[in-house]
Amino acid sequence: MCSELKEFKSIILPFIQTEEGRKMINGYYNLIVKNYPWYVDEMRGISIGSEINFNWIMAINIRVELMHIVSSQNDLELKTKRDQETLKECSDFMLFDEENNFIIHNEDAAPSIYKSAYLVSCKITSSDYQGVNSPEEEFTCYCYPGHLPGNAFGFNSTGFVFGVNATYPKLMVTNSFPRQILNRLMLSAKNLKELEKILLTVPCSYGFCMNIGYVGDDQRCIETDWNSEFFGENTNNFDQIVPHLFNYEIAPDENSGNKVSKHCVISPKMLSSVNNENNFYTSQYYYHFNHYERIEIEEVLNKSSKRRKERIEVIDAPTSLKDLLDISSDTCDSNYPIFRTPRKNDPSELQTIATALFDLNSKTLSIFVKKPSDNYQPL
Repeated sequence: MCSELKEFKSIILPFIQTEEGRKMINGYYNLIVKNYPWYVDEMRGISIGSEINFNWIMAINIRVELMHIVSSQNDLELKTKRDQETLKECSDFMLFDEENNFIIHNEDAAPSIYKSAYLVSCKITSSDYQGVNSPEEEFTCYCYPGHLPGNAFGFNSTGFVFGVNATYPKLMVTNSFPRQILNRLMLSAKNLKELEKILLTVPCSYGFCMNIGYVGDDQRCIETDWNSEFFGENTNNFDQIVPHLFNYEIAPDENSGNKVSKHCVISPKMLSSVNNENNFYTSQYYYHFNHYERIEIEEVLNKSSKRRKERIEVIDAPTSLKDLLDISSDTCDSNYPIFRTPRKNDPSELQTIATALFDLNSKTLSIFVKKPSDNYQPL
């Protein structure tokens, strides 16, 4: 598996063999094993089952942090290429009105992942780790080889569905948890308060974005004290309305916890009944790419993300599932399309390896492995 990943062989593997790289691996290992030893066991199981060196599996699961360090060093050619060309992972689109309730997630990754990614559906019982019990978990996730579940899309038994967007802040906090540990940890959330506590209090080394929907029947699971764009600003009467679609932006913070912004997607009918002075709500249609829309933080240049947003803004807003699938399939910007296929002269370029369609009304997940608009039929 690792031999297929050019990035791992040419960039990550040489770096983790240096003193700085080994120190980084050990630092993250010690932090994870102290706080969430069950995830270390999970990575060790992946290592044993795949017969791949454990440090390599660790490196795969801190890939974004390792790449940030390497690309921030003096190799300007690598930095320029990474900034402008390779940082362009994933798009999400939400549609919610009286008839529609959908999240579509385009998963973009290396072409080698197209044939090697897989679905994991599992139930994990609690275990004792020297007096600390690991959480009971049940979830289904789209997974990359060697990676912990949670960094792409999936759902858990509580009724939360999710899609992850990469973001690229210039700041990285090394004495915090790797991004993929938070992605994995969020699968254990039993309600929205628990999920938001993870985002707010488990410090993250790097940034990301979560697009979340709720399909469960217990409305108590989405009760929350967070009723404005940034936690602690209570300017809306949240009791008036209970959204089921959420977007969270997460950025590292050098002081404590994380910088987190929350946004809710509601129907046009709901919008008329709330105070939306701080734009906490978006009505009907929302999208997110690979840059921050609300958190003010310095970011690495991401041309693809900006260009995808520019393209979206000239397309008519969708009113049906077909419209939404057409948007996820759009290729009008040939250099930075929303749905990506590797160009023949650059087979290492990222591609859209899967499109996930969450129908929150019917409580179903459909996966397209080809352009959705080709025949509108999932896998």
